[in-house]
Amino acid sequence: MIEGADAPDAMIRLAVLVSRPEALVLASMLEDHGIPVCVGGSAHASVSVNSLALGGHSLWIPADAHYSASALLIEVLDAEEWGFSNGLRRAVLRFCGLWAGLHAAIMLPFVLGGGLPAVTLLDVPLALLAIPANPQGRGDYNLHPDAVAG
Repeated sequence: MIEGADAPDAMIRLAVLVSRPEALVLASMLEDHGIPVCVGGSAHASVSVNSLALGGHSLWIPADAHYSASALLIEVLDAEEWGFSNGLRRAVLRFCGLWAGLHAAIMLPFVLGGGLPAVTLLDVPLALLAIPANPQGRGDYNLHPDAVAG
C-alpha cells in the first residue's frame, strides 16, 4: 500500500467488520456497483471473536472510489440496520430455554431416584455458559466526510 491518498494506487480501508459473511456481502454489493474491493482477513474463521483479535475483516477500496462507496453504504445501511437484532435475541433466548430444559430433564430423574444429589441441578444454569456467543455489533466504518455531511 502506498502512503497518502494522492497516490494513484492508494487504497483506503473502508470498514473493519467482525462478521466474515457481512464483509463478503458488502464487498459483493460494492463490486456490483463497479467499485473494486479487497477483503482483508477473509480467511479468518467467521464464527469466533478471534477474527477481530486478528484485525477483523477489512474492506479496502481505491481512494478515488471512497466517496461513492461511502454514499452507497450510507444509503443501504441506515442507523436501524446497525442496532442489535431483536429476532436474534428471541432465538437465542428460546435456544437457551431449550438447552436448560434438556439438561434439567436428563438430570431430574437421577436426582429423584437418589442417584444424584439435588445440588447437581445447579449445574443446569452453568451449562448455559457452554453456548457460543455471537459478538453481534456494528463494524467500524471509515466513511468519506463529504458523503456523511451530504
